Amino acid sequence: MRAFAWFFATLLAAALVAAALSYPVFELSRHLAAWPFHRVVARLAMLAAAGGIILLCRRLGIASKSALGYGLPWRRFVKVTLAWGLIGGVTAALGAAFLLLAHLRIATQALSAMAVLRLLLAGLGSGIAVALIEETVMRGAMHTAIAREAGQLAAALYTAPLFAVLHFFARVHIAPEQVGWMSGFDLIARSFAPLATPTLVLDAFLAWLAVGLVLSLARVLTGNIAVCIGLHAGWVLVLRILSDATAPGGGGEFAGWVGAFDGLLGYWILPWSACIAGALWLTRGAWAAYASDAGAASGASAARRSSRSSGSSISR
Repeated sequence: MRAFAWFFATLLAAALVAAALSYPVFELSRHLAAWPFHRVVARLAMLAAAGGIILLCRRLGIASKSALGYGLPWRRFVKVTLAWGLIGGVTAALGAAFLLLAHLRIATQALSAMAVLRLLLAGLGSGIAVALIEETVMRGAMHTAIAREAGQLAAALYTAPLFAVLHFFARVHIAPEQVGWMSGFDLIARSFAPLATPTLVLDAFLAWLAVGLVLSLARVLTGNIAVCIGLHAGWVLVLRILSDATAPGGGGEFAGWVGAFDGLLGYWILPWSACIAGALWLTRGAWAAYASDAGAASGASAARRSSRSSGSSISR
């Protein structure tokens, strides 16, 4: 799979560039803000990946708006994204309610109105940034490139596992006093080391895999990433707030539903994702046409026909 190999190589190269530059950048950044080392590495990798993927998209001929998943007219794209962002928030809130009611997450302290506002703004910022970047790359450029070679199903089956694996990156914390020239490479090695013992992270991997497949389904049904961005942003918003405002709980009989990797994801994501995927599929007749490139093209075609018809009537 040539397209997948190119994207994988680009992301790997970006991680290595970030690892090489991480120590000097971290030292410089300490004069500006107390950013943790893993966050510096993650941001460097993101910047390097962005540059590499832009060049790769030009090479593969997928640099157009439509190929990147932005084929809908701008106003409709925004409307669809906002609507599905709300749906994403509601569905994530149902998952959060389960975690709280099952005592898998517990509130750490009473929050003031200002603290709630800060959590909301932080979650909203994370949701928008993460969804735009990850969906443009995964369900946008990479999906298009693979689908052109091997079809939509292959695109979904290749991107979803990679999406899951990449979520292990830069989740290791290294104390500032321990950071050195090789710390970036150490962070990469330690980030993916848990994958060598699948039983330790199987629940987290399957959770991200399921989420990736749901987003791929939305991409296939619509031909663009408006729904994907909306759902993804809504999920990140709620789960970021839940992560910041609560701590892992015992859970009692439900303890097995949440894994130890981050105390948030776990097997509960599998039935949750299955319900969302089923709802997307069963209700596709009610929403997919409006959210799809084909629907937009039909609307534009009808508008052009109407314009020509009006012009003909006037001329007569």
